[in-house]
Amino acid sequence: MSETQDLAFSAPRSAPRKAALIEARSKTSSCAFHAEPQEPLLYAALRAGVAVPYECATGTCGTCKARRIAGVIVGDWGEAPGKAYLRPDRDEVLLCQTRALSDCSFEIPGSANLASTTRVRPYFGRGIVARIEALTEDTVELSLDLDPALEFDAGQFAVLRVPSIAGYRGYSMVNHPGTAKQAKFVVKRKPSGAFTDWLFSRARPGDPIEWFGPLGKAIFTPQEQRTIVCIGGGSGIASIMSILEAGCSSRHFDHFEAAVYFGVRSNADAFYLDQLHRFAETFPTTLRITVAISHDVPAAEIRERYPLLAFEAGFPHEIATRDLAGRFAGRVAYLAGPPILVDVSIRMLITQGRLPVRDIRYDKFS
Repeated sequence: MSETQDLAFSAPRSAPRKAALIEARSKTSSCAFHAEPQEPLLYAALRAGVAVPYECATGTCGTCKARRIAGVIVGDWGEAPGKAYLRPDRDEVLLCQTRALSDCSFEIPGSANLASTTRVRPYFGRGIVARIEALTEDTVELSLDLDPALEFDAGQFAVLRVPSIAGYRGYSMVNHPGTAKQAKFVVKRKPSGAFTDWLFSRARPGDPIEWFGPLGKAIFTPQEQRTIVCIGGGSGIASIMSILEAGCSSRHFDHFEAAVYFGVRSNADAFYLDQLHRFAETFPTTLRITVAISHDVPAAEIRERYPLLAFEAGFPHEIATRDLAGRFAGRVAYLAGPPILVDVSIRMLITQGRLPVRDIRYDKFS
């Protein structure tokens, strides 16, 4: 992966090139926007309010693919996993890994409506590490002081980058939604992961981090007035915590039920239990929170310490299938965590829960 920098953080040493004019069209709509020389085209589009399809925004999913029609471009991550979904013979690229060296035009597959309906357009910002708190042996909570403040909705995420490490990584905000001068993220250590290796071994308070956000479409809004089900695994609980914060503060759970399934491998991998128990304490009749432990037997001591949480052996989507049998109708589902968990949960919700696709919300990023 080569370095990807935006002009807000890395001013060029020589005379700057002007922003490129980018034209894009799908089968049903078209648009134009400007991109700075060091700015990924996906980010430039989203900043301009163009609804280019995307999920991870970091090169892993392939959703933001487009066909180059004209113009000079440069790619940033030659080994991006999302490139497996491209056809090089058709000049297809990932917009999140592509920068423009001249005015360009692209064709977006399908009939995507490129007119944005996002409440807050994403933007670039700076942050510094405020605190790194261990949650488990391989999971930390990263707190960043932000400039400017980050405005976001419950369930959204941001992409982060350390100046010395190439590429952005996506993480969901744990915070109560709104406008935050400090944001919290749950980060799980990944084998051979350059960002997490830095975070777990070398990062210190005061270190700079660059960010772009808010991103994501798995948004919870109490105004919808719907019952919900949340299925998350590991660090995926972050976005669900933000949803619970919004549901509690708005008193949404006074009137609407929520079923939350938080999957971990072992008793030692469980975290945020104090916070989850407080949520359940506030709404004991409408908010049911289950911790699903897939490779261990739930310990008696955690059952005793957190009597308002349910602890069960198994995978979260399997427990949800059993608990909510015949009661999925009318719910909105929020999914987060490892891609395999999101995939099996989607299949379960469609085939067994009979939920329409429009009521299943998730953002795949890793």
